[in-house]
Amino acid sequence: MGILTPREKDILEYLRLGKSVKEIGRLEGTPITSISRSITSVRRKAQDIQEDVQFFCEIGYASIEKGRLKFLTPNRDPKALSKKRE
Repeated sequence: MGILTPREKDILEYLRLGKSVKEIGRLEGTPITSISRSITSVRRKAQDIQEDVQFFCEIGYASIEKGRLKFLTPNRDPKALSKKRE
């Protein structure tokens, strides 16, 4: 399960290709207000992800090494946090 919807991913891909909101709306046959709402949703989700990753790092559940998110254990088991204290 991904955090972004398929539509949001499509819009981000269009933006990556240099398309404007107006062009995306025309290509998708969707009002630009709808495209703008999707972009706002992506921005909000990105902020939530950033806050969650920061929290994971602060409590020692994860770290960022060489630009990659690394969890305390390979299987991402949060119970490892309690074992870390032992």
